[in-house]
Amino acid sequence: MLFGHNAKTNDARISGTLTSLIGLENTLEQNNKEMINKSLKHILLLHSMIFSFGGIPLLYYGDEVGTINDYTYIDKLGKANDSRWAHRPKIDWEKSDRRNTPGTVEYTLFSALKRMIAVRKEIPAFADFNNRELIELSNIHLFAFFRNDRNSYNRVLVIGNFDAHSQKMDLSEINSYGFRINPSMRDLYSGEFPLINKNHLVLPPFHFYWISNF
Repeated sequence: MLFGHNAKTNDARISGTLTSLIGLENTLEQNNKEMINKSLKHILLLHSMIFSFGGIPLLYYGDEVGTINDYTYIDKLGKANDSRWAHRPKIDWEKSDRRNTPGTVEYTLFSALKRMIAVRKEIPAFADFNNRELIELSNIHLFAFFRNDRNSYNRVLVIGNFDAHSQKMDLSEINSYGFRINPSMRDLYSGEFPLINKNHLVLPPFHFYWISNF
């Protein structure tokens, strides 16, 4: 993470690519596979919110393959005072090509984002017609909202766990909104059945669900 401050305008900013701000850059340097996987899940959680919350989703330059900060700008006189150059690197075409190689960070991110885009295009409730309904939950680690199809009673529950540990949501909190989760429902993104245990929806670390009632 890089901090920039302009004494003349009093402008202050945090600069860096999503990959580096989340910490994946450091875990890659350490070659810590467990932490790399956790960072990837964290990144995809954030993208799941960007693609499902509404409006026009933004993929910033290089996000699709996990571009990390470029610190070479510090050595260039015309750029050294502007930390934003950290997330404006030249395209690394070798890194970009690794999006086609299974098992790589680039492949994991690129494939997941393609899947999110495909699902978003297929589900009418994700169209932006001011059809978002925020949900108040007792678990502070969870963030959830509904996307409602304006032409039907179809709804999508979007819920994410922003904690590094597994979290639970009492299903009665969702039932009060007229939305009941049952074991036959599948996550729209993964196609998997959500994990339910003793009337609680279980979310692994940095996990998200897009659950539909149709």
